[in-house]
Amino acid sequence: MPEAVLHAIEREELERRIREGQEREQRIRDLQAQRALESMTASAKAPTPPPIVRHVSKSAELDASVPTKQPPKRKHTVPVFDWKAALAHFRNLESTPSSPDRQLVKRDRALLAKAMERGSWRRIKSPHGWRDELTALIQEMPNFAPVAQFIAQRLALAELAGAPLHPPPILLLGDPGVGKSHFALRLSESLGTVVQREAFDNAETSSGLRGSDRHWANTSVGALFELIVLGEHANPIILLDELDKGKRGGSGYQPIDSLLTLLEPVTASRIKDLSVQFEFDASYVWYIATANDPRRIPAPVRSRFVEFTIVPPDIDGRLVLAQSIYAATLKRMVPAKGIRSRFRPLTNLQVCRLAWLTPRQIRMTAERVLGAAALAGRWHIEDADLDEALPTVMPSAGKSPPRNDDPGDSFAFVLVRDPS
Repeated sequence: MPEAVLHAIEREELERRIREGQEREQRIRDLQAQRALESMTASAKAPTPPPIVRHVSKSAELDASVPTKQPPKRKHTVPVFDWKAALAHFRNLESTPSSPDRQLVKRDRALLAKAMERGSWRRIKSPHGWRDELTALIQEMPNFAPVAQFIAQRLALAELAGAPLHPPPILLLGDPGVGKSHFALRLSESLGTVVQREAFDNAETSSGLRGSDRHWANTSVGALFELIVLGEHANPIILLDELDKGKRGGSGYQPIDSLLTLLEPVTASRIKDLSVQFEFDASYVWYIATANDPRRIPAPVRSRFVEFTIVPPDIDGRLVLAQSIYAATLKRMVPAKGIRSRFRPLTNLQVCRLAWLTPRQIRMTAERVLGAAALAGRWHIEDADLDEALPTVMPSAGKSPPRNDDPGDSFAFVLVRDPS
């Protein structure tokens, strides 16, 4: 066979093999692409299941933050809410929330969890030395002696019966400046409880004590829920200040009308806070109201109080009251006893100058002179401090101290300089 023909045959064979190799490689690539496509399709249709994790509901998580059983009763305590009902309400807040507002429900759960930390028990026992405390209070504020004596009688009767006291509401009548608010503060210290002031001179709703309605965006719990359910005492003192000055709202409603339920022990034992919708016992609360004109208090409300008319203190009472308010102001502004004890007592002349002021003016003046002493780095009050503070404290309603033209009732301060 001619050589040229052989070369042609070899070239064709070589070309054939090259084509077969190329076709084989193409088939491999096509097969790989097909498998990749099938793998992707299978992944989309049947995704890989996530790892199995045990699901814990939010309710179960919350249950771990509150006791599952009522904590044991402590000495000198009373229950102020139903433990089982509170626990059921706490658990139901997740399954059947009382509001579509998740933040509001979350707030409710947090409040109930805090309330249930110590169980339903709250302190009720008066201090062992309450007799001595009230005796000292009578000596300090003798114009309130009938009130303190009435309270001592009720405490003694409850102590004899071995039952917690449901104190009757007390109404203090008298002119401004006789020390009604200061008496409520001192009484709370004598009874070992707390005091909360609720002013009625600007009150237009009853939300201060029982909370505001849930439909309001800024709804908040009331003072009774804060003091009793979230606090430590079942018997706080609520000072209903200037009860005769409550404003009348729409449709003739007065905030003072809401007191009718609170002032009756039977109904007060099952009141409900309007914001959190939680029922509790407020029948151990001491209600002390102040007023200047009792005729402006609705008769149904006034009839629930035991009334006392407070007369202004005499000169001896004024001197003791001025010293007491100054001491209370110093204690409030300088809580540390070690630091507070370094302040020297007021001089007789300084006490006399304070004695002509109303209790509120004494407090304001005491705050100023203590600040002046602290700024100057002194542990005593100088007469110049009073000179600067007194002119800025104006007598109420432009009144000066009462004048008595009977020479038999006249008095004078005799100031004796210590020769030493």
